[in-house]
Order: sequence, then structure tokens, then C-alpha cells
Amino acid sequence: MIYHYTDLYAAKSITENAEVWLTDYRYLNDKEEFLKGHEVLLDALVEYQDDKGKYPKDFIDDIANAVAFIRKNSFQELGRNNIFVSSFSRIPDLLNQWRSYGMYCLELDEDFFSDEEVVVLDCHYLQNEGDAIEYAYGLIDAYILPVLVKMWDGNKSLVTLELSSLIDVYALSFKHDAFYDEHEIRFVVSRSPDDERITFRVRGDVLIPYIPLAFDPELLKCITVGPIYNQEMALDSLSMFANKISRKVQQDEGNIEYYLGVESSDVPYRNI
Repeated sequence: MIYHYTDLYAAKSITENAEVWLTDYRYLNDKEEFLKGHEVLLDALVEYQDDKGKYPKDFIDDIANAVAFIRKNSFQELGRNNIFVSSFSRIPDLLNQWRSYGMYCLELDEDFFSDEEVVVLDCHYLQNEGDAIEYAYGLIDAYILPVLVKMWDGNKSLVTLELSSLIDVYALSFKHDAFYDEHEIRFVVSRSPDDERITFRVRGDVLIPYIPLAFDPELLKCITVGPIYNQEMALDSLSMFANKISRKVQQDEGNIEYYLGVESSDVPYRNI
């Protein structure tokens, strides 16, 4: 299971619509971590050695040239995709998550996104440079080079742009070690700037780009009320809401056994 900590407004919207919003990473608080992850991946690609001769030498040379071009040129010069992300945790009822993200937590099956374009990233918490590079090597071997070599076989001219996009996506794998206890998992989507699926919401005086992604409502298992002052009252009305959602899903999906659970946090409330 995975857990999404949020406020009541978002919890209600996600539950009613069976839809999660992935936000453009540039409008989140983790932009510096993205830049660090981006640099780690570039460093790892520069140092990468194909010791086993898995790839053609011309391909490795082209990747080295692409890395040099990406490092030399600014973000704006590459016609980059927009990267959208939504964050979850592997840990339920975690005090730091309640404090940071909101007093409601949605429990979902980890496989709730069926969209093949969604990349699932387990965050790696940066301890030191060597550790980060080693993790980046794993990402390069497992996810980046296999995609690039297929493209290289068909259209070499697109390799630099595709590498840039892949680096942008997998840079979001890295997070500061101070947040280790969050055990974060991220769902990431890359979209071209003119993709019609990009929409916008208002936050203060700024429009925030996001991508709405639907999921199977049966994969939402439970809603937990966090350590709030009026927890019993909140739990009572939330139970009514969950029962209504359960009946709707039972009818719409033909699954009479579906039931959306409701729980309260075991973390004690503190009025400070």
C-alpha cells in the first residue's frame, strides 16, 4: 500500500473523482533537490563505463556528446518537456507527514496508475556524493540507456532530446537525507509544453500547471483522519461520506464487496 497525505479539500476531490493531480515540479518546494539530482545524473553519465561491451561504441560516444551538449546549454535551449509529479509515502500514520502535508491520508493500492507513461520512482536519500553516483549508475543501466539505444537504432537525431527528458524525470529520484523518514514514492509524467492534457489551477496570484490522472476507484482502500482537535466529529461525517462513495463504486463498478474504510490516527493531538 501507499499513502497520500493531504488536506480535506484535496482528499474529498480525489475520492469523489478517482483522480490525482500531478503538479509541474517547478511549482513545488523540491526544485533545489531536482537540480541536485540533475547534476548527479550528468556526473554519473560522464563517468559511466560500458565495461561489459553491452552497447555499440558509437552509441556510447553519441551519449557522451549528448551529455556534453546538455551540460553546456541552458534548460531553455533544449525545448524541454514539462515534468509533473505527485508524492506518496510507504508509511501510514507518520507524524512528520501529518505536520507537513495535511491532516487526511488516503491509502491506495500501489498499482493504482495504469497509465504506461507514468514513471514510478522510489526516492533515494542523498547521503554523500559517492552513494548518489552509485545509485545514478543503477538508474542509467536499468532505465535510461535501454530506452536510448532503441531510439538510437531508429533515429539518432532525437537521442539528445530524449536523454534530456529522461534526466529530468529520473532527477526526481533524489531527495535530501533529512527527509529519509518520509519513505517517499513519486509518480512522474513527462509532457510536451503543448500537450492538451495540461490544465491549470489557481494558487494565490499564480496559475499552477498540472496533469489530472484517473485511477480505478476500487484501489482506494481507506481514508485516515489525522491528529486534529475535533477528530471524532470529523470521523463521523467522513464515515457518512465514505459510505456514499462505497455505494457509488459498488453500483458503477459492479463490485458489491467494495468498501471504503475510515480510520483515525493513533498519533495524539497536541494543541500548541
